[in-house]
Order: sequence, then C-alpha cells, then structure tokens
Amino acid sequence: MCIPLRISEATAASQPIHDRQPVRRPLPEREWLTLTEVVELGYGSHWTLRQRIKRGELAAAKIGNLIKVRREDLSALVVPIEPAEPTFADVEAAVERIVASAPPLTDEQCRRLASLFGGAA
Repeated sequence: MCIPLRISEATAASQPIHDRQPVRRPLPEREWLTLTEVVELGYGSHWTLRQRIKRGELAAAKIGNLIKVRREDLSALVVPIEPAEPTFADVEAAVERIVASAPPLTDEQCRRLASLFGGAA
C-alpha cells in the first residue's frame, strides 16, 4: 500500500534545483591549499599544477592523501605581461597598411600638407 507524501513549501524550497550553477564561496584564508582550491582560484588546471610541481616550479607537500601548496608560493606562478615595444619594422608595416588603404591625395592636399610640415610647395 502506498501512502501519498506531501512536501511542504519549506521542504520544497530547500531542495536543490539542478539547473542552477553551484554557489562559489571564497576560500578561507589558510596557509596550505589543496590543488582543487588552487584550481578554483584560477592558477591553472590540476594537470598544469602537477606538471609545475614535477618540474620544481611550484613547491608542494603531500599532507595525508592530498597534495597541498602554500598560499604564498602561488605568487611564483604569476608572470606579468608587459606590452612589447613596437620595432621600426612594425611601425613601417603599419604606415604601409595605412598608405595602401588611403585614397590618393589631390594636388591641393599635397600642397597643404607640404606647407604644414614646412616643405616647399
């Protein structure tokens, strides 16, 4: 014999809804982090982190069954990206692209530019 169950509104509201994204909570400020926590912080995938540990780029320790990394050692993974200075060849190539896409100048425009730049008309 089946007994129909009624779910109260409070119980229904507390049940997980499967189409929602999991709630991301900030990690507690601890000295040692698991690889999963380091991945969640955005320092790379598990595979990448394990490769960096293997190559000696990231210090780690095995604590129990978990590989853990000290929070302060994560700064070694951050590499600042500086914009590259354009070379003379880069500037020349950009000028060539602009000149190639520009319409031809009239004689009047050429005379005006020459006078602006101090050239002879």
